[in-house]
Amino acid sequence: MNYSELITANNAFAALREECNAVFDANKRLPDHVFRQNFVEYYAFEHGMIMRKDFAMFLANIARRFGDKAVNYMTLDPDPVEYYYKNCGFYGIASFEPSTLIDNYIKVMSRGGNADSFRARGGDVGVMWGSSLEWGIFCDRRSWELCLLASFSTIDESLMKMVRKDTFQVRSYVLNEYRHRPELAEEFLRDMAKNYPALGMTER
Repeated sequence: MNYSELITANNAFAALREECNAVFDANKRLPDHVFRQNFVEYYAFEHGMIMRKDFAMFLANIARRFGDKAVNYMTLDPDPVEYYYKNCGFYGIASFEPSTLIDNYIKVMSRGGNADSFRARGGDVGVMWGSSLEWGIFCDRRSWELCLLASFSTIDESLMKMVRKDTFQVRSYVLNEYRHRPELAEEFLRDMAKNYPALGMTER
């Protein structure tokens, strides 16, 4: 099945990649500072949340909050050109109109259960942003199973509860995920605390 949200045109890909590069440093990975903008607010949540159906509603609400005309996803790993365009015939980018997110988000991200979909192995590291360039989400499934949302203004806690449990804390989450490699987890957490002090992480 073909999805209009998947980008196939060279000029559309170039424009969206330029937008992406205005928000993110695509060559960096967490715990480095992956954002080019000097955002004010940062929120962390589990990577698995982005593939839930209610995440589409979260994105639609974020888009409404910032007045976005589009919400975009681009895979960084695998590469959107070398992997997706050469093997699948579309660039590794999906661009959604906010009004279609709730109905189309999961369909596009999973491509009917395709193994090369963004939901499966095709989206190990990716980014999301709105056309306003007022917010962005860095999504790392490969290393830390963590997403980091950055924005220029505070997002209501009632909205954040759609993707983050009340008890969610980066420190406890990472230490649990890497409980068999605690030294690696502690190193990651130290660097995250240094690069993202707004997360309010504290060491034991």
